[in-house]
Amino acid sequence: MPEPKTLITCEGIKKYFPGVKALDGVSFDVRVGECHSLCGENGAGKSTLIKVLTGAHARDGGDYQIDGKTVNFKSTQEAIAMGVSCVYQELSIAPQLDVAHNLFIGNLPMKGHLVDHKTLYAETERILKELDMPISGKTIAGDLSVGQQQMIEIGRALTRDARLIIMDEPTSSLSEAETETLFKIIKKLQGQDIAIVYISHKLDEVMYLSDRITVIRDGQNIITANKEDITQDQLIAHMIGRPLKNLYLKEPAEISEVMLDVRNLTRKGVFEDITFSVRKGEVVGFFGLVGAGRSEIMRAIFGVDKYTSGEVRVDGKKLKSGDPSKAISAGIGFCTEDRKKEGLALKLSILLNMTLVRLPLLAKLGVIKRASQKTSADKYMESISIKAPTVAQLVGNLSGGNQQKVVVAKWLMMNPKVLIVDEPTRGIDVGSKSEIYGLLSDLAKEGMAIVVVSSEIEEIMGVCDSVVTIFEGKKTAQLKITPELTREEVLACALGASTGKEADAQ
Repeated sequence: MPEPKTLITCEGIKKYFPGVKALDGVSFDVRVGECHSLCGENGAGKSTLIKVLTGAHARDGGDYQIDGKTVNFKSTQEAIAMGVSCVYQELSIAPQLDVAHNLFIGNLPMKGHLVDHKTLYAETERILKELDMPISGKTIAGDLSVGQQQMIEIGRALTRDARLIIMDEPTSSLSEAETETLFKIIKKLQGQDIAIVYISHKLDEVMYLSDRITVIRDGQNIITANKEDITQDQLIAHMIGRPLKNLYLKEPAEISEVMLDVRNLTRKGVFEDITFSVRKGEVVGFFGLVGAGRSEIMRAIFGVDKYTSGEVRVDGKKLKSGDPSKAISAGIGFCTEDRKKEGLALKLSILLNMTLVRLPLLAKLGVIKRASQKTSADKYMESISIKAPTVAQLVGNLSGGNQQKVVVAKWLMMNPKVLIVDEPTRGIDVGSKSEIYGLLSDLAKEGMAIVVVSSEIEEIMGVCDSVVTIFEGKKTAQLKITPELTREEVLACALGASTGKEADAQ
């Protein structure tokens, strides 16, 4: 069988920013109809390479060719016109517009000076059928699930006759069913000779989908290999520059008295009758499908949302519903699911982000003690290995893993009794994941009670002592995590089944 034709070739691509060599001679090629995964830790240079490919950044050196001809894109629109589209992790949906207008935004079919609505909705129906989405083109995009909105982003690339679609962490907000649908679409697109560049920190997806895999580290090529010629362990070693012996660093901790006690917690129409407890030194996981109500339960416990009935106690003291300040005073820290929108002020420094919650304790007569503020931030920056030149660095310029560490540090400064972490490793690389897992293990050993909410079963089973499964707002089981507990048992409970193992976890 002849080798597929090369669509895109990059040779020696260089890109510099003030004080930073983001790409240092990267070579990368994509063949017609292949799925080529691009892997590397946060800060390795993947995003910069994407921006060069899509015209968002001009390269500072090297050659970029499409169909053997050198291109010098001045804008993303020029790249789109040449068939290069990107589906970014951060969605760019216009929620007030319908699906059809979102699909064809900036590319609406016209009849003279007016939008050709007949063609618009006919073409939308064709695209939605191709995406296996049984919805109307007149559905308001803001009413769709995050997974459906992600599919609309992919559909937008199809409306532009894309020859190459770059997908950046496309499954980060998708359910398992939506992820399976996406994989089918990717295979279908490949069958139509559309090439895919796939970027994901979920290496099982990379190993399943890829034809070839390229690893970038510190702005340089490390390896390009056929999928069948590399193992996942070898892939990780190339990404982080060393073998990773154990991703889930869970060490035994002394589990003692109950620190968080939740009884019959109900928020009408969202979740009901949720009961569980977390002891000192214990890590309890929450697992369920997207939309099951996991995050909503945590928001209610922390006081962001009011609950209808039930009670929350920390160290035996009952908390008032709907009052985060009381939750913080009682000793709860809450690392939210969306660190960029809810956990961080991206335009402020590491110093200010870390100390935001603690500012009242760092002030005297209303004046912040700057020396104490910096001493505290420096201490946590070193203790949990935040990689940045100084605490004056803007948080928005950090990698995802380091941003997550800043969120954790913000709450550790309050010396919490209970720490809730919702999707602690979403969108971060495997090396940073290992560091986060190690940090959670250390905190448990120090006697902190920890709740981990995650959509990754392996993560839950790797770092937790037990797992609470949630289905349609109801607790279906609490399972003690042992070598005998299977992934299938946890999944079954998350789909509404009951195993009768509740007593094992108490």
